[in-house]
Amino acid sequence: MKGKILIVMVVAIALLCAGVALAGISATKHNLSSTGPGTVKASAGQQNDEICVYCHTPHFANTGFTGAPLWNKATPAGSYTMYGTTIAGTTPDATPNGITKACLSCHDGVSAINSIVNEAGSGKSGPANVAFGTTAAGTAFTMPAGATNLGTSLADDHPVSITYTAGKASLNPTTTTLTGWTGASTIADLLRNGKVECSSCHDPHTSATSLFLRVSNSGSALCLGCHGK
Repeated sequence: MKGKILIVMVVAIALLCAGVALAGISATKHNLSSTGPGTVKASAGQQNDEICVYCHTPHFANTGFTGAPLWNKATPAGSYTMYGTTIAGTTPDATPNGITKACLSCHDGVSAINSIVNEAGSGKSGPANVAFGTTAAGTAFTMPAGATNLGTSLADDHPVSITYTAGKASLNPTTTTLTGWTGASTIADLLRNGKVECSSCHDPHTSATSLFLRVSNSGSALCLGCHGK
């Protein structure tokens, strides 16, 4: 009996967390459904009112992708140029790691935003390109030109897929306490396998700050969280 109660509690907590994530993303530009508030979103009238499906799916997920759970997009296959060769004596990985590739699967300007492995509401394994705006179904829609289109060259962006080494570039110890950051209480919480990734600064599920930042960068607070200048 106690075991059943425990299972029910675990499921309830999981559903509550999912609800919180949904509430956080529904009013942001990461809501790519036809009901989303942004201009980059699905066309209406084709079961495209689902919010989560453009990144995640409960069935037919891309099992070869390890950067995010139940991934509903193809793994980006493009070649990326990383930031420099060494930064303060630390060398970035030759190619972005999984969690960063999850972001690049839309933001590299090459991968199709509207390409999903499992179509919304169909229960059918894709991949398929759903209709986005004036782009018809079956046609790839990539990120329009602008600040959110990073391109495949990351040489002009903050280093990602690079080991966080305290002391280098004035980096604080990983045990440093963070106050007011979404999803993190210490610097260690920002890292994935000890490395800086896109998710170190951005939380794709939050609407608390602009640009999905984990904390407002007013007064360079985001930068100073890690760099003890």
